[in-house]
Amino acid sequence: MNTAIITAGGSGNRMNTLHKKQFLSLAGRPLLFWTIDVFFTHPGIDSIIITLPAPEMSVYSDKIKLEYPSTKIQIVPGGNTRQESVFNALRKCAPETAYVLIHDGVRPFVKSEDISNLLRLVKLKQAVIPVVKVRDTIKVMTGDKIQKTIDRVGLFNALTPQVFAYELILDMHRKSVADHLEFTDDAAILEHYGHNVFGWETTGTNFKITYFDDLVMAEVLIKRKHQGKKI
Repeated sequence: MNTAIITAGGSGNRMNTLHKKQFLSLAGRPLLFWTIDVFFTHPGIDSIIITLPAPEMSVYSDKIKLEYPSTKIQIVPGGNTRQESVFNALRKCAPETAYVLIHDGVRPFVKSEDISNLLRLVKLKQAVIPVVKVRDTIKVMTGDKIQKTIDRVGLFNALTPQVFAYELILDMHRKSVADHLEFTDDAAILEHYGHNVFGWETTGTNFKITYFDDLVMAEVLIKRKHQGKKI
């Protein structure tokens, strides 16, 4: 059994809007729905768990249930951090879950074929994440002063969904809680405890909508997709 965890419990402060960015309108629908669609229709995904902001959980939960009237979707409250939200969701996975995919709710351009490739690889690797090569020159700054340039050879941006053997990632999350450790992504937890994590190189189209300009770009891409053009 494969379970997709979609994290949508964040505040979205960097978007600087009145509404949570995962529920901002994108081509006439909440942004989060475009993300859910890909996992909901994928034949390899048996269950979906969505984390939502606890204070507004009832309102957003009703919207999701209206759009997706299915027992395939389960909704859980998010925590104070992304890591806490993921841990809440992991503990709600069915016992028969073999593999879990952990995905940002504001990455609506994940491709179905990418999910299929990651599910194939995780059976061999146990922990695999999509990555894309860093394309820009990286600078280290203090204030407005550039201190040095970092060689970008071997540097990759980590994307989602990050895919793991369920018992492995659940155990590592439990350890991080017990050790009071906080990480920026789930793969970093495994890395910290000495487990191998493998990267699978993909394209950069699966970007995270963080700022308003990202939302504008997403609107263009959604319209192109509906016109049958490649993105």
